[in-house]
Amino acid sequence: MNPIAFKNLKFFKKSEPQTAKQKNSTSPSKAEIKLSLWQKLAQSPIVFLFIFVAIIAAFISYVPSRSLPLIPEGEIARSDIIAPANLTIEDKETTETRRKEAADLVLPVYTLDANIFADTEKTIREFFNSGREWLKEPVTVTRRDEFQKDIQEQYDFEIASKDLRLLIKTKFSAVTEESLISLLGKISAQGIILSKNLFIHGEQERGFNLLMGPDTERIFKVEEIIDTKEAKEILSEEIGQLDLHRNEKALLTNLANFFLTANITYNKAETDARKEQARQSIGKVFYTIKKGKVIIRKGDEVNKEAIEQIVMINQNLQAKQGWLTNFSGTLLLYALLFLALWYYINSLTKFRRALKIFIMMGATLIISVLLYKLSVFLANIFSASTSIFLFTYTESYWYAFLFQFGVLLFAFLAGNQLALIYTVLNSLLVGYLFQENFYLMIFCLIGGLAAIYGIKYYGRQKRTSAFRAGIFIVAPINILAILIIHLIRQTMGPMDLLASEIFMGILGGILSGSLAFLLLPIFENVFDFLTQTKLLELMNTDLPIFKQMATEASGSYQHSLTVASLAERAAEEIKLDPMLVKAGALYHDIGKIRRPEYFIENRIENPDLHKDLKPSMSSLVIINHVKEGVELAKKLKLPEEIREIIAQHHGRSLMRFFFYKAKEKYDPEMHKIGEESYRYAGPIPKSKEAALIMLADSVEAAARSLKVPSLPSLRKVITEVFNNYIEDGQLDDCYFSFKELQTVASIFVSTLYSIYHPRIEYPGFDFEVKKKTGTNIKPDDRNYKSAK
Repeated sequence: MNPIAFKNLKFFKKSEPQTAKQKNSTSPSKAEIKLSLWQKLAQSPIVFLFIFVAIIAAFISYVPSRSLPLIPEGEIARSDIIAPANLTIEDKETTETRRKEAADLVLPVYTLDANIFADTEKTIREFFNSGREWLKEPVTVTRRDEFQKDIQEQYDFEIASKDLRLLIKTKFSAVTEESLISLLGKISAQGIILSKNLFIHGEQERGFNLLMGPDTERIFKVEEIIDTKEAKEILSEEIGQLDLHRNEKALLTNLANFFLTANITYNKAETDARKEQARQSIGKVFYTIKKGKVIIRKGDEVNKEAIEQIVMINQNLQAKQGWLTNFSGTLLLYALLFLALWYYINSLTKFRRALKIFIMMGATLIISVLLYKLSVFLANIFSASTSIFLFTYTESYWYAFLFQFGVLLFAFLAGNQLALIYTVLNSLLVGYLFQENFYLMIFCLIGGLAAIYGIKYYGRQKRTSAFRAGIFIVAPINILAILIIHLIRQTMGPMDLLASEIFMGILGGILSGSLAFLLLPIFENVFDFLTQTKLLELMNTDLPIFKQMATEASGSYQHSLTVASLAERAAEEIKLDPMLVKAGALYHDIGKIRRPEYFIENRIENPDLHKDLKPSMSSLVIINHVKEGVELAKKLKLPEEIREIIAQHHGRSLMRFFFYKAKEKYDPEMHKIGEESYRYAGPIPKSKEAALIMLADSVEAAARSLKVPSLPSLRKVITEVFNNYIEDGQLDDCYFSFKELQTVASIFVSTLYSIYHPRIEYPGFDFEVKKKTGTNIKPDDRNYKSAK
C-alpha cells in the first residue's frame, strides 16, 4: 500500500482577534474564584503531606514504657513484675571481664633507642678531642688537676689519676678512641636494658614486644636481652682478649664501663594504647529480656538478683529518648521522603492525577501501618495460646503479615513504576517499625518485586490477577526469601521454626493477594483509576446507554462502532492503549441522544430539520452535542479520560458547511461572519488518544459521503482531513509525529476499504433504484457529519 503524504502544510497561522465570548471565557467568575479558594487547601499536596507524615510518625514512633517498681529486698511481691518491652541490656560485668582479659593478653612494649649510642659516640669523641686540645700546652700538676676536675664537672666522670696519666702518655690516642666506640657500638646493637629487675609486667613469663624502628618490632624473651651488668661483663671479656698492655686494658675497661648506657626502655604510653585498643576491640556483651518475661512472680520473695535486673531494666528505659524526640526525627524523615515522592510523581503525570496517586500512596501506607500493628497484636495472642509448632513462634508470624497487598494494588492500578516506589517506601517502613529489622526489610523488598512481576505476568485485564499473583508468585518467592535470609545468617535454626516460617510465608502471599483483590474495586472508584477491567465493563454493548443509543440514534451508534474499529486498529499500531481508544470512540457521540434527528446519519425519511434554521442556529445545535455528551458522561460517572475524549473529539475545528452557508446567505457588508461562531468550544485534543478519535471520527464521516469509496478516493479523503486538522492547529497539543500520522492514515485506508469494498453483482437481481427522467430529485450533499 502506498504511504499517505501530507503536503502544503501551513506552519504559521495568522493570529485572530479574541472575541468577547473568548475573553469572557478566559476570565473566571466570582463563583469560580470563591470555589477555588475553598478548594485550595483540599488540592494542596503539602497539606496531605503533613497529614500523612504526622499520622505515620505518630503510629511508628517509640513510646517509652513505664519504669518497673523497685521493691526492697526480702519483701513479698504483691503482683507479677513483667518486662514492659523487648529490651537489650548490656551485661557490664561480663563486658568488663572480657575487656580486662583482652588487655592482660597485650605484651609490654619496650623501645630500642638508636639515638642513645649516637649520643654516646658524640660524647666519647668530645672527650678525646678536649684531651688532645688540653695537651697542646705544657702539662703541669696544677693543670692536670684542673683538667681532671673539668672532666668530672662536664661528664660526671671521676677519672682515676693513673688512667689520666696513661691517656696523657698516649696523647689521648685515636686508637683507644676507636676501640672504645667499636666495643660499645657492637654491644649496644644487641640492646641493653638498665636492669632485669625492672621486668615487672609479666615479661619473665610471656616476653615483651621490642620496637626497633618505625615499622619494625619483635617479640623477645627476657633471656635474649642483656642488662648493663651483663654488658659490662661481656665488655670486660672482650677487652681482655685484646692484644694490649694490662694498663691499657684497665683504662679501656674503665672508660667502657663509664660510657656504657642502656638503650632499651619501657614504653608505657604505647603499652597503654595497645591495652586500650584491645579493650575497645571487645564489643559490649548484651542479653535480651523479651517483652512479657516475668521478673518476679506474685508471692515470691524479692532477692538481690531480681532487684539488680529491675534496676538495669529501668536504667535501660530511662536511657532511651522520650517520645517527642523520636516523633520529631520520624516526622522529619518521612516528610523528606514524601516531599521527594510528590515531586517525583508530579514529574510523571498531570497535577490532578499526581495528587490522586500521592493521596492513594499516603492512605495505603497508613492502612498498612495499622494492619501491621494489628497483626503484631494478634501474633502475640495466637503464639501464646497455642501448642501447635507452626503457630508457637511469634517472629514467624511476621512473614504472614500483609506486606504486599499495597504493592499489588499499585502494580494493578498505577503501573510498575509507581509500584516500585511504593515497594521501597513500604520496605523502609517495615524495617523502621520492626526495630531496624534489616532481614525483614529485605524480605518485604523481595516480595514487593515479586508482586510487581506477578501483576505484569497475569496482566491487568481481570482483578483476579492480584489474587493469582499473591498465590502463585509472591508465596513461592516468600519461601525463597526466607531460605536466603537463613543462609545469610549462616544458620537454618530448628526445623520446626523453619517450617513455621515457610508456612507463614505462603500464608502471607495468599492473604496479601486476597486483600488486594477485595480492595481493588474500592480503590478504582475512590481514586478514579481507569483499569482494563473497568474498560471492559464500560465497553459492554448491553449497557443501557448503548441500547438507548442503538434505538434512538441508530446511525450515530453504527458510526461510533465504525470509529471504534478504525481507532482501535490504529492505536495498536502506534502503541497507544487500544482499550481506552475503543471505549472513548464508543462514547464520543453519546451527546447526540438528546437530539438525534438533527444529525444526518440518523435521518431516514424524516424531513431536513436544518432547512428552516439559520446557519448559526444549526451550528449551535451541532456544537451542543459535545457539551451534552460531557454532561451525560458525568451523569453516567464515566472516567475522566473518557470524558476528556468526548470533550476534545472535535477540538476547536470549524463547521465548514454552515460557515460557508452563512457566508452565502448573508451580505458580508451587512453581517460580519466570524469563524468563532462556527467553531467547536474545544479544547483541542490534549492526548494522542483523543486526537486519534477526532481523526477517525472525521475520516469515517467523510468516507460515507463518497459515492464510490475506491482506494484513491479514500486516500484523498484521509489526506485532506489530516492536512486540514494539521493546518488548523488541532493537533498541536497531542504530540503526534508525522510517522505516526502516516501509520494511522495507512490503517484508516485499509480498514475503510475493507468496510466499503465492492462486491460482485448477484446474477438475476437488479438492486439499483433507477431515477425517473425529468424529476428534480438530487442527492442530498449536506453531509452535516463531514461538515463538522
